[in-house]
Amino acid sequence: MKNIKMFILLLSLPLYSWSQFSNPDGYKENWKPISNRNVKSASTLLNQYDQKFVFIDLAANDSNTYIDGSVKYLLQAKNQGIDTIYFEFAPDLTIDSIQINNQHVSYYHSQDTILVFSQNTLPQGSSFWVQVWYHGLSTTGGQYRGLTNTWSNIYNVFITWTLSESFHLKDWLPCKQDLTDKLDSAWIFITVDSTLKAGSNGKLTQIAPKGSGKVCYEWKTHHTIDYYLLSLAVGKYYEYDIYAHPAGYADSIFIQNYIYNTPQCISDNLWLIDKTPSLINLFSEKFGLYPWADEKFGHSMCPVGGGMENQTMTSLGYFDTWLIAHELSHQWFGDRITCASWQDIWINEGFASYAEYIYAQNLVSQSEADVNMDYCHKKSKFEPTGSVYVPFSEIWNEGRIFNQNLTYKKGSAIIHMLRYLCGNDTLFYNALKQMVIQYADSVITGEDVKHVFENITGKSFEDFFNQYYYGEGFPIYTLKWQQDSSYIGFGDLKIQLEQHGSSVNNPLFTIPIQIKVSFASKPDSIIVIYPNQNVSLFQVNINGSKIDSLTFDPQNWVLDSLQSIEQLVQNIEWNNFIISLYPNPASDNIYFQYSGPDNFKGEINIYDLSGRVVLTHVINSNTEIIPVTNIKPGMYLTEIKGNHITLVRKELMIQ
Repeated sequence: MKNIKMFILLLSLPLYSWSQFSNPDGYKENWKPISNRNVKSASTLLNQYDQKFVFIDLAANDSNTYIDGSVKYLLQAKNQGIDTIYFEFAPDLTIDSIQINNQHVSYYHSQDTILVFSQNTLPQGSSFWVQVWYHGLSTTGGQYRGLTNTWSNIYNVFITWTLSESFHLKDWLPCKQDLTDKLDSAWIFITVDSTLKAGSNGKLTQIAPKGSGKVCYEWKTHHTIDYYLLSLAVGKYYEYDIYAHPAGYADSIFIQNYIYNTPQCISDNLWLIDKTPSLINLFSEKFGLYPWADEKFGHSMCPVGGGMENQTMTSLGYFDTWLIAHELSHQWFGDRITCASWQDIWINEGFASYAEYIYAQNLVSQSEADVNMDYCHKKSKFEPTGSVYVPFSEIWNEGRIFNQNLTYKKGSAIIHMLRYLCGNDTLFYNALKQMVIQYADSVITGEDVKHVFENITGKSFEDFFNQYYYGEGFPIYTLKWQQDSSYIGFGDLKIQLEQHGSSVNNPLFTIPIQIKVSFASKPDSIIVIYPNQNVSLFQVNINGSKIDSLTFDPQNWVLDSLQSIEQLVQNIEWNNFIISLYPNPASDNIYFQYSGPDNFKGEINIYDLSGRVVLTHVINSNTEIIPVTNIKPGMYLTEIKGNHITLVRKELMIQ
């Protein structure tokens, strides 16, 4: 979802005893108290059953939000002796009757609650049907929430459509709103005037005549679907169909588009819609085959300032390639795999936002992708004390859940940094594909994402997630450097990097930083420094070449703020030490020597050029012999940490 903000969360309702319910004014005749029934809390009732299948059969129009029909669920009892089924449902819609297994039953409907009372207890593990007939004018969702009827002042059409994220399915359908309980499949039948079309999820199996100038659009999906992705859109639509042909897929993917049936809308948008196949092909290459290739992808236009990633058929306010890319990528990140709670909404929106960067990088230009990431960094910095992970105290705050700066833009920046830390794109895209495979048709947390990247790369991302995902803000750096060839061993470039966090609650970031060293008489070189404290000192061997300048994070991988970069004339204070690491090239051993006012305690790490640690040696004395016979010949990077100093050598050759 993009540029639309909404959120209502049900944690649990109070515990009620039956005596607390009284017959509401004007309540249906078949409502009646049932003695000896103790009604549990809503959260307890929700956990008593799993959703398996839903059959939605509604009549709708393009003039208002009046709907009439039924919803039928196939449920499975999780607990022993269930006698009460709980749904959420808006109070402004009228229930006509309810059945369990084709038998009329009693129920209670008040505010956002339906309690359905079975005549017999339902055994654990048993499957049963619950069908609710209802009608009315949906009014509780509000603008762009639930079931909406809006007017396009550009193309002069009315459209009735749904947007159920986060907790607005209840505004037009009795339902269980639980991210972790996906439906196995769904039928959505929508009866409309024959002059209208009705779009929804899955495959359109037929348009059945109903008589009296009515037809029924019968949509069916056999894939899992989360509650908030169920959808309908009704209006005077023109259907425009095209196909995608991803590499390695023997069949084609059907792209079904419902756009406003006006000459101007058709003229304005068909050429933009035609860009969709290249996006499906790209994302199938990067994330794995489009998840619903056997059904469709498509769009149904509706008057809204953005889009909503309803499964297989995005609701879209306008056709813009950036927006199409964002919503399309949700079919993998959000629909196929879904955040396990709204605290981890980053999994939906951060990855969809980063898909915009991937689109630009591959189908437009690297410079356009760079502009996109610059914008993500700029927007992220508007929230210097914000975290991407939504704190529990904010889960009622819909504006916080869908905060553009944090959930979307900083979320995208975090994924860009994950790509950087992976060290190469093969590992990065393998991790994305593994996420989709491992958690397909299920839910996933931020911790799960971290573990996938760790398993694929062999690296730890614990500190990174603690600092950038759960932690607040971003680092603010000051860099000072000096060229000095007076020391032996570990080179003639000194760097002092000072940092503090934009939030006092997150003062230290340890993400590696690239530095471009520009020389007077030879090509530029990239070195990597690894800050591990608020003031870190680095010494890099550059073989005595004259340095013209340093560039901090030249490719803009890292979300940070650089206050200044300064070349010093006077000496940086190094506590009068000398560190040597030799020989270079090395074969059997390398030798460490330290001369300073104290005893050196720390470690040396040797990295391959992908950033993977190939050797860690603990240093407990001022002289150490470090065997390297088990390291394959090649070029490596070395890092020495200890005594409040971090030293980086650009390269070490092992023969």
